[in-house]
Amino acid sequence: GNVEFVWGHNSKDIFFSNSIVIHDTNTHVVDPSANFSYLEAIASRKIVKYVVNTHYHADHRSLNSLFKDAHFICHKQDAPAIASFENYLKYADTEESFYKEWLRLLFASFDMMEWNIHEHIDEGQYLNLNDNKVKVVHLPGHTPGHVGLLFEDISCLFTSDIDLTPMGPWYANIKSDIDLFLKSLARIKSIHVEHYVTSHGSRVYDREKFVQKVERYEKDILDRDVQLLDLIKAGARTTDELSQ
Repeated sequence: GNVEFVWGHNSKDIFFSNSIVIHDTNTHVVDPSANFSYLEAIASRKIVKYVVNTHYHADHRSLNSLFKDAHFICHKQDAPAIASFENYLKYADTEESFYKEWLRLLFASFDMMEWNIHEHIDEGQYLNLNDNKVKVVHLPGHTPGHVGLLFEDISCLFTSDIDLTPMGPWYANIKSDIDLFLKSLARIKSIHVEHYVTSHGSRVYDREKFVQKVERYEKDILDRDVQLLDLIKAGARTTDELSQ
C-alpha cells in the first residue's frame, strides 16, 4: 500500500527506531532512523518532501541529514530541542554530567547539533498529504511534544515512543512528565483501530494485545512509585540510594 513501515536495525549504534515512508504526491518520511541503506536509497530518489520527527530524541532523527532538501515538521513543544543542541541538553538534564558529555560526542558524529524546523504540527492536524489521511495525536509525557499518528485509511495508530517494550516506559529527561504519560496511555487505549505499531520492535498489535501491553505499561509506572516510596520509608534520601 501507500504506507510502508521500515523496521529499525541496529546499524547506527543505539540511535535507531522504526521509520515510516508515506508514499504520496507529497511523500513523507516519519522518524528517519531505521535502516541507513534503505533510507539512503529513498533519499537518493529526491521524492521526499516532508520529514516528521515525532519528538526530539536522537534515535528518532539520526538520519535527518539524508533529507536536507525536505520540509521538516514536529510539535512546537519539542522544536527547540531539535533546532539547538544546547536546548536539547537543557531538556535532558539539570547539570553537567557524564550523560551530557556522552550526548555531545554522539550528536557531533550524527550531524544533529542543529536542525531547522520549518513547520509545527499539533493535536488533530492532518499531515499535508493528497492520497492519505494521517492525523496528529499529541501524546505528551515521554517528551512535551511527543506525537503519535493515526492512519485513518488503514485503521492504524502509530504510538511512537510509547513503545510497549519490556524495558517499560521511559520518562527520565527533565522535560518528561509522568502524569502526562499516564494520561497519554489512557488516550491511546481509547482510540479503537485494527492495528497498532510502535517505534521499537517489529510487531503489529491487534487491539486485544495492544490493550494488554498498555495496561502493563501503566502498572510499571505505578509499581515504580511503590518501590520508591518503600525506599524512602527505609531511609533512602539521595539519588544514588533511590536508584539502587
